[in-house]
Amino acid sequence: MLRSLSNARLNLGRGVALFLLAFAFTTVFSVDTAQAQRAGASRDKDKQQTKGRVLSTAVGEKIVAAQEALAAEPPNNTLALSILDQLLAKPKLTPYERAVIYQIHGQANYGKGNVRGTISDWEHAINTGALNPGEVNALKPNIGQLYISQEQYAKGAGILEDWLRNGGKANDRIHLMIASAWSQVDQYRKALGHAEAAFRMAHPVKKKHFNMLNFLYHELKMPGKQAALLEKEVSIWPDDKRVWKAIASLKQQANKSREAFEINKIMYLNGMLTKSNELLALARYYSYYEVPYRGASILEREMNAGRVEKNRKNLQALANMWRQAREYDRAIPVLTEAAAISADGKIYKQLGESYYAEGQYAKAEDALRKALAKGIKKPGNAYVLIANSLYERHKPIAALKEFKRAEQYPYSKKAASGWVRFINGEFEVARKQKEFKAQVKLDECKNQLDRKKRMGAEFLEGVGEISAECQTILKNEEERVAKKKAERRKKKSS
Repeated sequence: MLRSLSNARLNLGRGVALFLLAFAFTTVFSVDTAQAQRAGASRDKDKQQTKGRVLSTAVGEKIVAAQEALAAEPPNNTLALSILDQLLAKPKLTPYERAVIYQIHGQANYGKGNVRGTISDWEHAINTGALNPGEVNALKPNIGQLYISQEQYAKGAGILEDWLRNGGKANDRIHLMIASAWSQVDQYRKALGHAEAAFRMAHPVKKKHFNMLNFLYHELKMPGKQAALLEKEVSIWPDDKRVWKAIASLKQQANKSREAFEINKIMYLNGMLTKSNELLALARYYSYYEVPYRGASILEREMNAGRVEKNRKNLQALANMWRQAREYDRAIPVLTEAAAISADGKIYKQLGESYYAEGQYAKAEDALRKALAKGIKKPGNAYVLIANSLYERHKPIAALKEFKRAEQYPYSKKAASGWVRFINGEFEVARKQKEFKAQVKLDECKNQLDRKKRMGAEFLEGVGEISAECQTILKNEEERVAKKKAERRKKKSS
C-alpha cells in the first residue's frame, strides 16, 4: 500500500485513545433513574410506589442536596462527593438506596475526571441487584465506553456488545467505537461488522467511517472491497490526494500498473503531485510505458521549477530518460552537470556514450577516459568505445591499441578480438595492395631497362630513356637481390 495505508495501524494506534476518550466524555450519560429518584424524593421523601425501591426521608434529602451541588454553575462535584460519601458510610442503607447513591456518586466522579472511580461506582450500582433491567442497560453503554477510554479495549467492546444483544439501541458512533476498540487488540474480524454497521447507519457518511473500513479491509486483505470503498470516497471528496494515491496503490498491487499510471496522470494534471518523490515516480511511469520523452519533459520542467532537486541521482534519471528517448543532444548537458558532481566515473561513461551516439567522437573519447580515471565497472567496455571513437576518426593504429586493452577483460574480449581481426585484416589488405603496386611499378621499370638494352644507341631522344623514379627502383631491386644472394651463400657456408 501507499505510505498512508501501510501506516494506518500506527496512526490508528496513536489517535484512537484520544478519540475514544473524547467520545466517551461527550456522551450524555444516562442518569434517568437518579433524576426520577430526585423528583420522587421531592414529592415524597418517605417512600416510593414500587416495593423495595424506597428512599428514606434522610437519604432522599441528602441525595437532593448532592444533586443540587451537581446542578450548580459550575458543578460542585467535591461537595456532592462529600455528601454521598457520608451516606455510603451509613451501615443500614437498602440495596436500592446504595444503587441510587452509587449512580450519582459516579456522575460526580466523572465530573472530577475520575474515570476509574466512575466505572467502579456504576458497577457497584449494578451489583446491588436493586436496579431493573432497563436501568442496568442504561448504565452499561456508559461503562463500556469508559473502559475503552481507559484502554481496556476488549473489556469495553465486550460490554457494549452485550448491551446491544440485550436490546440496546446503537447508533453509528457506538458501532464505530466498538470497531475501533477491537482494532486496537488486532481483532479485525470482530471489528469489521461494527465498522460496516457504522457506515450504513451514518447520515451523512464521514471521513472517519471511510477510514475505519479502509483500514480493516486492508488488514483483512480484502482489496476488492477496499477498492470499491475508495472509489466511493473519491466520488465524494475528489480533491483528496490520499484517496487517489491509495487507489493507485491498489491498482499496482493488482498488477494493473497501466491503470495506476493513468490515476497518477490525473493527479498530476489536477495539481495534486507536488512532492519530489511523487514527481519522480510519475516521470518513471512515463519512461516505463515507453513514453520517455514525456517523462523527461516533466522531470526537466519540475527541476527548473525547483520542485525536484538537481542532485546527481535525479540528474542521472533525467539523462537516462533523454537517452531512452534517443534525445542524446538533450542528455549531454544533463550528464555533463551530473558527472561533475559524481564520485565515480559511471556518468562520464554515459556522457561518452551520448557523445558517441551524436558522432562527437573526440568528446566521446575524452569523457570515456575521464570515466576510466574516476573508476567504473567493466572498464573493458569503455576501451572498446574509445577504440571505436579513434577508428571513426581514421586512427586505426591507435584504435588497435585500445582494442587490445579491451581484450584483457573476459566480458569485452569477444567484441574487441573481432575488431582486432578486422583492423589487422585491413592492414593486410593495404600491405598486399602496396606490394602489388610496387611490383607493377618494378615491372614497368624493367621494361624501360629492357627497351634501352634492345635499342642500344639507335634511339631517338626521349625514347628508351629510364626515368629517375625507375632508376631508384631498379637500384633498390638490384640491392635487394644481391642481399638475398649473399644471405643464401652465407647460409650454405655455415
